[in-house]
Amino acid sequence: MATLVTGGNGWLPSHVVRRLAHAGETVVSYDLMEPDDFLREFLGSDVERVIFERGDVTDRDALRGAATQHGITSLVSAAAITPRVDRERREPERIIEVNLGGTVNALEVARELPGFRRFVQISSVAVYGDVPGATEIDEDSPANATNLYGITKLAGERVALRYGDLFGLDVIAVRPSNVYGPMERVTPGYAGATELREMLRLHFEGKPILVESLDASYRDWTYAEDVAEGIERAWAAEGPLSHRVFLLSGNQQHAVGEVLAAFQRHLPGLTYRVVPKEEANYSVDVGTRPPDRLNRRAAEHLGWTPRTSFADGMHEYLAWIAVNGPQ
Repeated sequence: MATLVTGGNGWLPSHVVRRLAHAGETVVSYDLMEPDDFLREFLGSDVERVIFERGDVTDRDALRGAATQHGITSLVSAAAITPRVDRERREPERIIEVNLGGTVNALEVARELPGFRRFVQISSVAVYGDVPGATEIDEDSPANATNLYGITKLAGERVALRYGDLFGLDVIAVRPSNVYGPMERVTPGYAGATELREMLRLHFEGKPILVESLDASYRDWTYAEDVAEGIERAWAAEGPLSHRVFLLSGNQQHAVGEVLAAFQRHLPGLTYRVVPKEEANYSVDVGTRPPDRLNRRAAEHLGWTPRTSFADGMHEYLAWIAVNGPQ
């Protein structure tokens, strides 16, 4: 038995690959990007149970060949383009082909495989879009995605669940929240950066971080390794489960002021100041606070809640950044 992870060399998927390999699973990482030094160092001795297959999720025949060759019995569909607006304008068709078409290809391959056990679709809280007036959201909250990433994640999730109904596939979809942690770097699908890495780039350029307010840009920062554990639990859970969609969130919002204070504790020389808006070199969301994202279903049915405190996660993340830079 083996598990194939599409986009497995990327940021969050690499954490999933490492966890599954560490648990003793043979893992096939199917990715356009060759494994780099960051990935090999991150996997450590677990790399011995990882098979790297170079391929594009839009190439169904190549994906089928890799899955068949290695006797795949589970599949984690994680390959995606996470675009900024400029990339949406440049490559809308490519984004849809990868994020939605790649999911369809993975589903088509999965339903042909003998003894297939489970399909895990990596979705995102981006499916919710704007939810005016809401103070909390969970798996049953309305999905109002407006950008191509959120739209394709929502469509991929629903298509995967429908394939489950039509073809008897055991499908689970997970919606990670605001992820942070080691291994965030430029890949074919991810050329942007989290707010954390964007601010850290200013520091590594020798600049102070100048913001309009510290009581702003609230995010549900959830440590990457914790999110990967939630995905692993969805992959491993005895099925069929009574629910098929799970929100993987930290259940706690952190303002930019908390983030900057953590930066300063762990990175000597980092400075930040509150300045008038016109003097800021980093834009923050003033006066807005997203709804709390509730992980009650994951806690009840997967036995998952984040293990890592914000303080400990920041310590680990910034230790990695101190060595490798913000990429």
